[in-house]
Amino acid sequence: MLSMEKIIWKTDPCNPVIRPGVLHPGLDDNKAGACHVLDMGDRLRMYYWGTGKKGNVILAAESPGDKPNSWEPLNGCLLEPQPNTSHNSGGPSFPFVIPLTEKKWHMYFVGWGNPKPDGKLPNTTNLAVSNDAGITWKYYEKNPIIPLDKPWDKEGTGSVSVIKLKNQLWMYYTAIGEYFDKPKGVRTGHGNKIPKIGIALAKSKDGINWEKHNELVLAPRGFNAEPYEYINSKPFVLPEEKGFRMWFSSFGYAYRIQEAVSQDGIKWAHVTNNADSYFGIGQEGAFDDKQRSYACIVKRKDIYHMWYTGNGFGSTGIGYAIGNAR
Repeated sequence: MLSMEKIIWKTDPCNPVIRPGVLHPGLDDNKAGACHVLDMGDRLRMYYWGTGKKGNVILAAESPGDKPNSWEPLNGCLLEPQPNTSHNSGGPSFPFVIPLTEKKWHMYFVGWGNPKPDGKLPNTTNLAVSNDAGITWKYYEKNPIIPLDKPWDKEGTGSVSVIKLKNQLWMYYTAIGEYFDKPKGVRTGHGNKIPKIGIALAKSKDGINWEKHNELVLAPRGFNAEPYEYINSKPFVLPEEKGFRMWFSSFGYAYRIQEAVSQDGIKWAHVTNNADSYFGIGQEGAFDDKQRSYACIVKRKDIYHMWYTGNGFGSTGIGYAIGNAR
């Protein structure tokens, strides 16, 4: 495995740093989570998934760069459901924002489409575009942007992480490949029929047309992990001097945040095979005592800043941790 320094994490005693219903009352009363934070120098900007009176929406907030959790709401509801579409009738979630130029920015998000009669996830990866540096957004007219045409993503696609590399955009995306009967004796969070979900890779020059890599780059490990693992999802990839780090959410019977490392951004190695040994969960009674998921990282100098989602996929809010590599 690629040798990279281990990161030691310390959670904030004030967690959750964002509670539902505080920043955007009425819009995020039920859920605030799955955020993406951009480092803009003198300030931080957060885009996150909220649910409230309008259903699933994308919201934003800003905080001073030297006070990373003094969040103030920004510009109301940015994106909301498109009831007349099949791919986003239930609304947007899981935003990931990347500036392409000073003014033109892309937001990749997960659309909740029309419910499927068999109970499968109705998710696709979609695009919204801003021409004023991320303040206002419009849906791209040809969504979804990732076709469901490979064995590993034929049932759906989801949350992404996008980096600029080698004059290209590299998108790491959540890929839903199949549903299968759970193995005998295995405890799951999805009943007796469970999905196989992994991390896939696609590359693009314009951020719209994507060429897929020929297999998953991070697949769930089944019985080779503890507990039995059938989901690796919601990637966040950070290029480092020695290679790449990926934080992702694994699922056995509840989400846990884990890390993988890579020399080239294609071949990845899990840092641990035990879901609780990397970041774990909070103490009993805490907002994150059942699960932690959906990590987003900002690295400033040698400090890693993590924002993550607590219990109930955001029903208890967003937490924060600081990491130091040793």
